[in-house]
Amino acid sequence: MLYKEILGLITVILAMGSYVPYIKNALFGKTRPHAFSWLIWTILTGVGFFIQTANGAGPGAWFNGVMTVVCAILTVIGFVKGRKEIISYDWISFILAFVAIYLWLVEKDPTISIAFVIVADALGMVPTVRKSFVHPYSETMETYAINAFRVFLAIFALDKFTFVTASYHVYMICANMLLVAILVLRRKKIT
Repeated sequence: MLYKEILGLITVILAMGSYVPYIKNALFGKTRPHAFSWLIWTILTGVGFFIQTANGAGPGAWFNGVMTVVCAILTVIGFVKGRKEIISYDWISFILAFVAIYLWLVEKDPTISIAFVIVADALGMVPTVRKSFVHPYSETMETYAINAFRVFLAIFALDKFTFVTASYHVYMICANMLLVAILVLRRKKIT
């Protein structure tokens, strides 16, 4: 259906557009990406994209292909210009995320696999949530708000609506909105 392709294209444009200010802020030191989170997200977004595509997501998964590249760019920026306060909990999240990736590779069931991807993604988010709580101005809040909206639109672009194709999207909406809420509340408290 043409409207699904149009929505898929809009989500790709929003994905690219929402990260222009984030990348700019990261390059100039205003946003300080946590490299562990972005490395995990690079891998998991790519895995999620392939799982969704293989299971008929269609245009609703296109933005995840684009986001894999964006996440890879932010991983590099995170290692070069990001926060250097990597604590033991960050290492634990990093290792547990890779355990979940391993379990996904071993498990051939797409339903269980996408569940592992979601768990691993959430573990990958922990260092960024911790950093954002402590340093709420170290993230570009608008990017996460636009992402929640973009992923919401992507749900309507799915060719096939199943747990496997839609659950990662629902998780991403919740995760992005959680980060926006943390940034808003912490910024208000600091100001």
